[in-house]
Amino acid sequence: MHRLLRCGLAAVMSSVVAAAVLAGGATPASAEPSRGDGQRVTLLVHGFDREADTNCASSWQNARDLLLANGWTDVYTFGYYNKSTNCDIKFNGTTDTRIQEIGRQLAWTVYSSYSSKGVPVDVMAHSMGGLIAKAAIEGVNRYGVASEAPDLTAVSMDAQDVGATAWPSGWPPYLYIEDIVTLATPHKGINTAVVDVCALTHEQCSDMRDGSGFLKWLGGQPPSQMGTDYTFLASSYDDTVARASATNGYSAHHWTIYNKNSTGGTLNHTTMRTTATGQWQAQWGGSKTTAGTGTYPPPLVQAMNALYSHEAS
Repeated sequence: MHRLLRCGLAAVMSSVVAAAVLAGGATPASAEPSRGDGQRVTLLVHGFDREADTNCASSWQNARDLLLANGWTDVYTFGYYNKSTNCDIKFNGTTDTRIQEIGRQLAWTVYSSYSSKGVPVDVMAHSMGGLIAKAAIEGVNRYGVASEAPDLTAVSMDAQDVGATAWPSGWPPYLYIEDIVTLATPHKGINTAVVDVCALTHEQCSDMRDGSGFLKWLGGQPPSQMGTDYTFLASSYDDTVARASATNGYSAHHWTIYNKNSTGGTLNHTTMRTTATGQWQAQWGGSKTTAGTGTYPPPLVQAMNALYSHEAS
């Protein structure tokens, strides 16, 4: 079982400070950062919202509070809808903006603010947000790695409208994303009538359908240029994403499937993103984790543990 972290204290950084950190030109890093345990810069990426009006602050309040209380200082939300509110960083897209393009915008944001400066980041993502995080890396690996590091000294990024930034064409040349933790992400798509209907009017639902061209393009667990450790958390009672999809066919480096807690409670698609209390029955495994069953920490605590460890065990 993953270890629990000792509590520490940290102050919440305001979105004004976050915007200041994200602004400015990039200086190419001389070498990739080394991997190690610790509280790195962490981006929180929400999931699909049919109304496109996600409140980033309330969606991620429990996760952010937990991280800040345990020693993290740089925790920022990334939103991607034009009606989203209270997001530290925002791309003004719609539910018809393809997931690959949101991944490209995330990739340039991470590259310009962190990777080009040799700073590694971690990502915690819910539902479709996990596909966006993987798309950022996959796009760089396919289309960016052969390119020269661009000069971004004259590029200014508005943290509330990253899509308006004059990024170079294509994708960044590299990314340093050390850990990605996904909560109820449909890595292998969603095969339900609800999503089939949604796909008629929302391109993002089309991308998430089982067997979509986007999912075939995305593949499994793409590594960033410093390597990336993947942890996929699923629930047997998720009403949207099947556990085989949320664990990418049980192929993740580390995966967990939650069952019931000590009082018989269960976790649905939304509460996988918000639950930080209780003791849960679960099964776990992965290519880097010894399989087992038993009592397990709640999803957000386990996500925090995975972010802390450069290779969760």
